[in-house]
Amino acid sequence: MVFVNTLVSGVDQGLLYAVLALGVYITYRLLDFADLTCEGSFSMGAMLSAVFITKYGTADNMNGITIVAAFIVIFAGAAAGLVTGILNTKFKIPPILSGILTLTMLTTINILIGSGRASVPVVGGNFASWLNLPTMYAVLVSGLLIGGILIAVLYWFFGTELGASIRATGANEKMARAQGINTSAKKIIALMISNALIALSGALYSQYMGTATVTLGTGAIVIGLAAVIIGETLIPSKRSFAVSLLSVIIGSIIYYIIYQFVILAGLPSDYIKLITAIIIVFALCLPMIKTFFIKAGKKADTYLRGKYPKYNAYAIRRDENAAKRKEEKKQKAIADIKALQLQIHDSSLTPFKRAALERKLARKKEQFELKEGVKALAVFDVIDRETTEQADGMGAQGGEGNA
Repeated sequence: MVFVNTLVSGVDQGLLYAVLALGVYITYRLLDFADLTCEGSFSMGAMLSAVFITKYGTADNMNGITIVAAFIVIFAGAAAGLVTGILNTKFKIPPILSGILTLTMLTTINILIGSGRASVPVVGGNFASWLNLPTMYAVLVSGLLIGGILIAVLYWFFGTELGASIRATGANEKMARAQGINTSAKKIIALMISNALIALSGALYSQYMGTATVTLGTGAIVIGLAAVIIGETLIPSKRSFAVSLLSVIIGSIIYYIIYQFVILAGLPSDYIKLITAIIIVFALCLPMIKTFFIKAGKKADTYLRGKYPKYNAYAIRRDENAAKRKEEKKQKAIADIKALQLQIHDSSLTPFKRAALERKLARKKEQFELKEGVKALAVFDVIDRETTEQADGMGAQGGEGNA
């Protein structure tokens, strides 16, 4: 039973910190911006939520109050991100220093929010009170629901024109600016979204713990980075943005499961800092380790080919079969893209269905291009031309039949 409780507790905390990790992912991975505002935003979200719920919450209106508190916290976090963004883009202050300056401001602001108190208890209930379950399992269900909603919303948003321009700004700011994108505005928007999520995470976590302190966000940036790196290492997701978001949440859960079992083992909680550092170092070194074993495997394969004729014959068959499977997958992907293009040309489609098919087609093309390289664009041109001609031919035949 102790094992189960420890595991569930780790998942609970991991889900709540996953909201913070998603915010860190936006700045660290998508925007390539080292934002230290994170720690101040997290504490601010916790303090605001605690003060608001304690002041206005009652047994009758707790569910509504927690929702209102969440919206207040989200706007406050976005305001913190706005300040950091303005300092960086308008006043040309470096990203790290911009975050430190905003964090310094928030330290005092958080004390003012608590009316001079460094700690504020959360009295009355939390965001999971609407479920008639034990707190541990209510938080688990609510956390999964919140995580699923955030993945869906972020996946949709970063697939829009605005979201894509933010990703383009992070990928290559000079190229994005050359394409007419207002990179300063996109940085500010991304920072606002990031810190809004981080503040929301602070609010949820303070409700879970039953108290909020001005130092609650200390080390939050390390936890967020650990979640991102662990998730990306265990679940490679270069071809799927949705999987990338999911990997961040899984990384956060794994981090806190480790944390809980470190405590269960009787080790001081301070050891988690050392363990976290070791995990991050290992995760960062994993690509190099992987490359080393790949190179070693290739050298061994070359040696065995020259030394043993039977192995050489086996290796030739193996490579031929691998090339055949790769070509089959490529042709299947091309056929799928062509089939989707034919469906889009169907005049009987509703606008909603056509838009859904166009989004699916765009994802298929992006995956194909990432896998096959830049030359894949030439294949797309051929498919587009053939599909257009085929669709026109079908339309002409339909017109003759009606006549």
